[in-house]
Amino acid sequence: MPGLLSSIQRFDLSTGIPKAVWTTLLANAVRANLILPHAEKVFGRQKFTPKISSTEQLWLVYSKPGTSEIQFILACTEGPLDKYPLFILPIATLAPKLLKSAMEALCSALLNEPGFKRERVFSVFSDKIVTEAFALAWEKLAEISRLKDPYYDAFLSVCTKSTLCPQQRAAVTSEDLEPRRAVEKDTNQIAVLCKQFAATSAPFFLSEEKALEEARLLIANKQLWVLEMREHNGKPEIATIVAVTRKSEGIATITKVYTPSKWRGKGCAKTLVRHVCVELLEKYEQIVLYVGVENPAKAVYSHVGFQGLSEGSLSSERWLEIGFDNSKVKLGHW
Repeated sequence: MPGLLSSIQRFDLSTGIPKAVWTTLLANAVRANLILPHAEKVFGRQKFTPKISSTEQLWLVYSKPGTSEIQFILACTEGPLDKYPLFILPIATLAPKLLKSAMEALCSALLNEPGFKRERVFSVFSDKIVTEAFALAWEKLAEISRLKDPYYDAFLSVCTKSTLCPQQRAAVTSEDLEPRRAVEKDTNQIAVLCKQFAATSAPFFLSEEKALEEARLLIANKQLWVLEMREHNGKPEIATIVAVTRKSEGIATITKVYTPSKWRGKGCAKTLVRHVCVELLEKYEQIVLYVGVENPAKAVYSHVGFQGLSEGSLSSERWLEIGFDNSKVKLGHW
């Protein structure tokens, strides 16, 4: 499909990302929260410790054939812990036939990339319709079967100052402490919680070593908040963590919320998520959060002020992660 392939431009560390693509990402910052912050870190537009050293950073930009109108941006990138899924930012809404052609063109461009291995594509995450179209195209062209059940089926939700709900008295019954940023002394506790959180996100588990590495990164980059609790004058324990690892101009994304079973049902997550949102909204206009369609915590986030958490609501957006045959791919982590 030479005509469609000519509609694709590729960019990497050596070429950089051109101004028109940065402009498109910034103009679609909520939906681009998976791609834009990472690109800014890679190219030194954001500070990140330590500097991301992986050279596997590729972006494919699909434009309407015969024009410079950008319709999709695909990121095939690697973060500080491992390779990410393919992330696709949809700019345009296309008819099914045109969408199929665009996704096949992106698949072909990946397969034609020098040195690219099909096993690199372990999953794809995007708007539901785009993910499904890409997964079908990849299955056809790469000859690797897509998995029937998605890894992640989620609503893209947003909270702003105008939707943030008023503070309500927490339901916590134990002695609670003030929410705060995580510090170095919390590292071991947080590593345990990161490992437990990953255990709920099959197949993207973390070893103890990787969980410790993640905890150190979150603390070093001031990306994690904790709420401590204690019972009967006992030693304080971290009852909930909230991570915010993706930020760009005007947008911050909550990427991890976890409460161990001991502290569930006490209002810990609601208290900490609201605290983090209040703090972030002093600097950012919108807070983004992906919430699983079947996640009972939807009610918690709705009570904080996140919008778009039900099918058919005005701001509802359904996003989907589809994986591919695990025997033929090499899993990464995000």
